[in-house]
Amino acid sequence: MEPQILKFGFFGAIFLLFSLGINAQLPNTPNPPTSAHWTVFTATGESVDSVTVGSRMPYRVAAQTAVAGLTFEYKWLFSSALTVQTLSGTTLTGSNNYYVNNEISVVMPAITGDITINANVRTLSGGSVLCAAPTDDTYTVRVIARPTINWAANGSVVGCSAQEVNIPLTTLNGYKQYEIAYSITFYNTFDKSGGVTSTSGGYVVLTGDNLNFPASAFNNGIGLYEIEVTGITDRISRKSLDMNLVKSTSSDLPGDAYKVYVYPTPTTNPLEHIKNMP
Repeated sequence: MEPQILKFGFFGAIFLLFSLGINAQLPNTPNPPTSAHWTVFTATGESVDSVTVGSRMPYRVAAQTAVAGLTFEYKWLFSSALTVQTLSGTTLTGSNNYYVNNEISVVMPAITGDITINANVRTLSGGSVLCAAPTDDTYTVRVIARPTINWAANGSVVGCSAQEVNIPLTTLNGYKQYEIAYSITFYNTFDKSGGVTSTSGGYVVLTGDNLNFPASAFNNGIGLYEIEVTGITDRISRKSLDMNLVKSTSSDLPGDAYKVYVYPTPTTNPLEHIKNMP
């Protein structure tokens, strides 16, 4: 691939959006989730819960009002064989898919597709079942793939000073807003013979379809900078209670580094001529 020559001042509006997002991380679901993070399955609203493969997702129904002498158990039944856990990830024990917890979590399958979730509640006295809700609350959970990102192989740009870098992406799959984790390794020799001088990293909130880095990311001086993407999340994968379960694999990310060559800018010295004879 021919190097792309850097230019001053392009994509000014995109740079402004990018500069607001560099090294900033988007929020994940806290554990336990706050009231602001829960929503009710509704036929007119979010009737399907979209989740990322392998993510640990929480579900709840409002707890029954306490009644002296009575206890309640909550039915949690999934069409796929999932282990019902507490919000913190410890396994729950129950009977016939009923558990004492009205808030639970499950680790989603490693393959995409739809599963159903059924919830119910029953009343007990002294361990004996008295009655149960007449119908289950049943909805769909849609398991989707992890987000992926890629750029053209052997991509590079060349500049005569530290300048903004705009990397076109060949692949960007998932659901915005994306958060991109990256590292930049700096070599003070263009053939890497001097070894690694420094490595820095951070997060980019991707606001468009290209990956943008400001000039300040390349201010270590002349040399070679290698940008690598180390992870990507989207607004679905960040719902997981355990982000380690949805972290990127090598197949989700660019296979090679994007190279930025910053060369010295020569200075024209004063023009000289032969002075007049005395």
